[in-house]
Amino acid sequence: MANTIVFRNGCLCDPAAHSEMCADLFVVDGKIAAIGDAPAGFHAEEEIECSDCLVVPGFIDLSTALRGSIQAELSAAVKGGFTQICVPPNSRLMLDTPSVAEGLHRQADRIGKAKVLPIGALTQGLAGKQLSEMAALKEAGCVALSQAYHPIANTKLLYRALQYAASNHLLVIHSPIDSAWQDKQYVHGGKENLILGLPAMPVCAEVSEISRVIALLPETGARVHFSRLSSGRAVELIADAKAEGLAVSADVGIHHLWFTEAMHRHFEGYAMQPPLRSETDRRMLRQGVIDGTIDAICSAHEPHEADALLAPFLQRPSGMSALELVWPLLVMLHHELNLSWSQCLSPLTIAPARILGLNRGTLSVGKCADLSILSSTAKWDVRANTLASHGKNTPFLGQQLSGQVMATYVHGHRVY
Repeated sequence: MANTIVFRNGCLCDPAAHSEMCADLFVVDGKIAAIGDAPAGFHAEEEIECSDCLVVPGFIDLSTALRGSIQAELSAAVKGGFTQICVPPNSRLMLDTPSVAEGLHRQADRIGKAKVLPIGALTQGLAGKQLSEMAALKEAGCVALSQAYHPIANTKLLYRALQYAASNHLLVIHSPIDSAWQDKQYVHGGKENLILGLPAMPVCAEVSEISRVIALLPETGARVHFSRLSSGRAVELIADAKAEGLAVSADVGIHHLWFTEAMHRHFEGYAMQPPLRSETDRRMLRQGVIDGTIDAICSAHEPHEADALLAPFLQRPSGMSALELVWPLLVMLHHELNLSWSQCLSPLTIAPARILGLNRGTLSVGKCADLSILSSTAKWDVRANTLASHGKNTPFLGQQLSGQVMATYVHGHRVY
């Protein structure tokens, strides 16, 4: 017997078609069967009232770190409206062998929340010495390859890695940071740090690495996605590369659209990699999202215990918990920049789907029913006990935000 659902009276927002309309949406056996009028012979087993809500394609995240409880982070993902999350390799989850990638897939399938998309390590052990078994990682379900924040210092090896990835038709996701700053937490080398006097990561640490990789693309034929841009100069480099017809794309972490180096006054705030930069950089990152130079927005989710801020600044783990806060921050962006919902949601839906080559990110008939039901007005309190994530490290803790995910569906099944 078919599994049938109708979503009534919602505002259907499909960024892929740049459309927003109030209509019913019909799902049969996990796929979108019709929009507007019911398909012939349709009988709903379940009716979901979506008045005053947006019905959108499920969010796709390009960078979710899994730490602590995987169950908790996948629960946080669907609570944040994400139906698929990319998991990059790191020292805890190396993802440099097929068995690790397959094991992650099995664990996520057992949990039954968001779908996990492993990103394989570009080199063995992320050591930057020997190439990983890229073809085997692809066969094991890795959607891309990356070194995360473990850059390959040897340009000849990087050249070979890009060639090998291209020959296997694999996307390379590159976190642009010069190897001299590998595995270190710094603040922006700007005016705020003139007072703080902390070790600084200048903008050139990012742009020099982007330039190095771009120089290799014409000869390697690789597709490269630059992850988590932090500076205006980086946006300009990506725009130039696209104008030259190179196969590049880019994203920005959600918090870099909101915070600047000013967070670190009096040695406060969260250590970030890449660092939070100047107000000019923030404005240029926002403009890059608006004009499409920056294709996607990622959560850059890095969960840590609530006491992460208790350590001295330079000893704090980097990053913020973000999966459950992306939608409220997008609501703020919608109001502050006067953007349409399609403009706000495209970087979380159709754009990452296209970057990864996924048949997702749209409300088209026949597509998989990965859906998020969103309220832009519902308010909720950000507290340790209201966050599903293991990580409570967010500057919004204790605040009330507008914008709540009301329900999330993966392949037509309600997971939140």
